[in-house]
Amino acid sequence: MSEKLTQIKTFLNTRGKGLLLLIAMIIGAIVPQAHRYSFLIQYLLMVMLFFAFMDIDLKPRLSQKGVFWILLANVTIAFAVYSLLARFDLQLALAAFLTAIAPTAISAAVIVSFVKGDMEYILASILLTNIVIALIIPAALPSLTGTATQISPVEVLQSTALVMFVPLFLAQLVKKLPSDSQKTLRQGKSLSLPLWLLTLFIVSAKASDFLRNENAASLSTIGAIALVSLIICMINFGVGVLLGGRTHWRESGQALGQKNLTFVIWVAITFVNPLVAMGPIFYIIYHHIYNSWLIYQFEKTNTLIVEA
Repeated sequence: MSEKLTQIKTFLNTRGKGLLLLIAMIIGAIVPQAHRYSFLIQYLLMVMLFFAFMDIDLKPRLSQKGVFWILLANVTIAFAVYSLLARFDLQLALAAFLTAIAPTAISAAVIVSFVKGDMEYILASILLTNIVIALIIPAALPSLTGTATQISPVEVLQSTALVMFVPLFLAQLVKKLPSDSQKTLRQGKSLSLPLWLLTLFIVSAKASDFLRNENAASLSTIGAIALVSLIICMINFGVGVLLGGRTHWRESGQALGQKNLTFVIWVAITFVNPLVAMGPIFYIIYHHIYNSWLIYQFEKTNTLIVEA
């Protein structure tokens, strides 16, 4: 019996992270009532980012060409899908645009830390895409919707700055503490996976609640938005991986594929309509499924290397 438990524990420690992420999402979808805890998401992210930033001397390389290619691809894909779909269905085109234009998610840094990637690269992408796209959306959305939409870039940037820079600042302060204190605080990194599972549970519950209670569109419309969102997700991760090459394919894939969807969902609900928010909501499901696979593959590969 003890041998069986040891085998299960070994599997969870090496290859089970991706499976646990999927389970957390499934449970969240089954328990939509948990959406009431959505306010915790930003705080959970801040704690995880604090641990992710703690061991790294962060000097974002904004001069790195790869980061600018990510920004260019982000913007190009968004306007391309809008132009392609607007001639057929404006609401579908707007859903696609807001899904694709979303900047790099702050949580991408958490995923990159799980797969031992280049944190400086992903931080540079978060900074650049969130700042530039926060300026692009207020300028572009009125012409795309045909209405006088007013969005404050300052309001958009404030939410990103709070979640990212507070843990970054605190993590740098930790380096000023005695080594014993730093070692004690770093032990908290073991909480990162449970906190991420809780975050995914709440996010999935929020998406499930919206689909159940706040959506009045036809099934065909929802299906079209879901399909377009899936295609955009595949394009983003695929293009991101290609842009990153052999050295930064994980980081680049996350930079373009992992989206700040809370931001664009807010934009859609506040300035367009809830139907348009369905694109980013479906994308939440897709990119977390991909991340589960990515983490599983990373753990599996590392296990094989250790065993060899």
